[in-house]
Order: sequence, then structure tokens, then C-alpha cells
Amino acid sequence: MNKAKAESQEMCRMVRREMGRHSVDCGEVQVSVTHGVIHLHGKVRAMRGHEEQFESAIKGMLVALRSKSGIREVYPEWTANI
Repeated sequence: MNKAKAESQEMCRMVRREMGRHSVDCGEVQVSVTHGVIHLHGKVRAMRGHEEQFESAIKGMLVALRSKSGIREVYPEWTANI
């Protein structure tokens, strides 16, 4: 495995860990990484009991992802179901 592919896989794992820290169901989200640019595809939902904070949780998650070392940009190309 070459170095770029290994770095992309590690960054995908880091993105998944960060997504798991927020009250957003990202189980149907696919993560792709290319040169520090993150693309998020699929569906996100509010976790049961956290519907009121859904939009702020999404914003917080994106801010946290963008602040990570090595990430240049995050493109959330998903559909949201509350």
C-alpha cells in the first residue's frame, strides 16, 4: 500500500471517529478523502431525543472536522432527515 492511500484511509477513520462524537446519525454516510479534501455522501439523521439540536450538531461536527490537522476542506453532499 502506498503512502497516499494509507494517509487517506487514516483520515477516513479520523473523520468517522469525529462524526461519532456528535449527536447525529451518520450510519448511512460514505466518506471519501482526496489530498485532504473530505466528501460526505449519503443520509444524516437526528439521533432519537436530539431532534432539537440537529442543525447545531451538524454545524458543530463540520467545524470540528475542518479544524483537524491535514483537512483542507469538507464538502457535506448529503441529505438530512430530521
